[in-house]
Amino acid sequence: MANYSYDQLMQNYVNAPYSVLLATANDALSQIMPVFNDIAKDGNGASVVLPFICTAIAVDGHFTELEYRFIKDVTGVNYSYDEFKNIIQNYYTNEWVNAIDHLADSCPENIKTALLTFCLTFVAVDEKISREENAFIAKLMA
Repeated sequence: MANYSYDQLMQNYVNAPYSVLLATANDALSQIMPVFNDIAKDGNGASVVLPFICTAIAVDGHFTELEYRFIKDVTGVNYSYDEFKNIIQNYYTNEWVNAIDHLADSCPENIKTALLTFCLTFVAVDEKISREENAFIAKLMA
């Protein structure tokens, strides 16, 4: 039954319309940013959030135009597709997956839940969740 619930959760994200994923990501971001602003040395939590976004996008080895649009809509960044693709390629490592997992595990439960939700919107926005993305989300949940 637990697998069914997990699988259904993943499918619900994949099936969600773009507008719902965007609203969900923005809501999670509003919960995360105050905590990450406190963590960041310069007081700007964007430097802490960006690795979550980049790792979630990079983990499957593909970067689509839809993912790029989603990143722009959530963050307002002004990078071109190619510029952001080059940034994301740096996060396609097990080291980043482990670092993101460790950071998520060190957060209070409500923030960890918001981070999980945030990452789920990014892996689901291209309307499929790969085996690698599934493993990433499962690692964050553990």
